[in-house]
Amino acid sequence: MKRILPLIVGGLSALTVLAAVFLPGQGSSVLTVLLNWVIVLAAITFLVAVASLALTHLRFIITGKKGFLLSLTLLFSFAVTLVFGFLRGVEDPVFLKWIGAVVRPIESALLGLVALVMMSAALKIFRERGWSALTVSFGVSAVVFLVLGLGFLQNLNLPVLNGVIRFVEGLPMIGARGLLIGIAIGLLMMAFRVIFGMEGPGND
Repeated sequence: MKRILPLIVGGLSALTVLAAVFLPGQGSSVLTVLLNWVIVLAAITFLVAVASLALTHLRFIITGKKGFLLSLTLLFSFAVTLVFGFLRGVEDPVFLKWIGAVVRPIESALLGLVALVMMSAALKIFRERGWSALTVSFGVSAVVFLVLGLGFLQNLNLPVLNGVIRFVEGLPMIGARGLLIGIAIGLLMMAFRVIFGMEGPGND
């Protein structure tokens, strides 16, 4: 029963959403109600996750677990941000500036780490596969987009070259759309598996 009930609820919810999408008129209001329910449930889930995280780090501080100073820093930062957001509002310029001053260095550091990981992965590909069509095309594309990112060619202001640059810069969007189409097809297949009971929380 613990496995069948979630499958029934998930299947009925999916069929209701599909009917609301494809049926005009009354279907739009049903879809709006369902989306509001989803937003409320997602917000409750997020609050539960935040509370669980805070309690976990509070337990680390109370028990004096190794690294509890990091937990103390996290809880202090979270509390200050929460109080400041409630008092000044999330649209307050000072609050947004303060959050940006914290978030931007973290994002820059993460992007730097991503660049290092991708570079090490590229070197590993060249070392393991040698010179092949895949590695050569990968290396050439990386160099081309690195040069375009520097902006030297754009400063030449040559009409023909600018057209070629715009075409090359549009190629990643084509690949991104292909990836999105593949992801959408995968999600659609997974949705059908959930609706027909082939996939569920009880499955391995």
